[in-house]
Amino acid sequence: MFRKEYSLEPIVHQHGDIENRADFSDMRLTAGDIIVAFGAWDSLKILAGHRDLLLITPPEGVSIRYDKGHLAVLIFAASLILGMAGIPLSLALLTGVVAMVLTGVLKIDEAYRAIDWKTVMLLGGLIPLGIAMEKSGAAEMLANGLTGAVGGAHPVFLLFAVALLATGLSLVISNVAATVLLVPLVMLTGFNTGVDPRALALLVAICSQNSFILPTHQVNALLMEPGGYTTSDYLKAGGVMTLIFIAVAVTLIYAMVQLQG
Repeated sequence: MFRKEYSLEPIVHQHGDIENRADFSDMRLTAGDIIVAFGAWDSLKILAGHRDLLLITPPEGVSIRYDKGHLAVLIFAASLILGMAGIPLSLALLTGVVAMVLTGVLKIDEAYRAIDWKTVMLLGGLIPLGIAMEKSGAAEMLANGLTGAVGGAHPVFLLFAVALLATGLSLVISNVAATVLLVPLVMLTGFNTGVDPRALALLVAICSQNSFILPTHQVNALLMEPGGYTTSDYLKAGGVMTLIFIAVAVTLIYAMVQLQG
């Protein structure tokens, strides 16, 4: 009945204290039996009107607005095009949200409930931290200290140090600020150590995009709530990705330097 009439998939059948997760399609239901079912919100709402059934947990979802589907896709595509055209991603996506609210694709209260306030507070704390590090000179002091410590070492160690520094700074300040801050420093270090300054500058530009271990980048923050991720998830999965990213970047840059030399 559930599958044919309501397009619902029964998952669990409970009769008293007995719980059955196997196939119970041929089992006769009696008063007091509980069925856990999976299906669309609309199907659950229809089921709520059945005279022989009592919906214990009312569906909290909203009906799918099928007539707005194409419009939602067009607005989302337009937002991406704005982002690729040079408009800041945050502004482009905000424009898309406003357009969806104005066209009825999304209700304003739905948009409000979808906001992940934990992510907002996280970014609200990290952005001032990055500005403070940049304005106080702490980031520059860190850059000078690390590049100075490995300045006389093998070029590979210098490349790894620059890659780690660019990656670390991009997590607390913007990738653009990290690049602008580090490029002059690493180029000067390259002149002093004999390592190609262009290779070091290129490595900074690449590794400043290596933002996998924290949801500080816009893309990471965008995926945090829909995916149900936490900061620890980014640390676990992103830590491996970050190390692979650095290893590949350093290997390719070093190979390029050797070929040019």
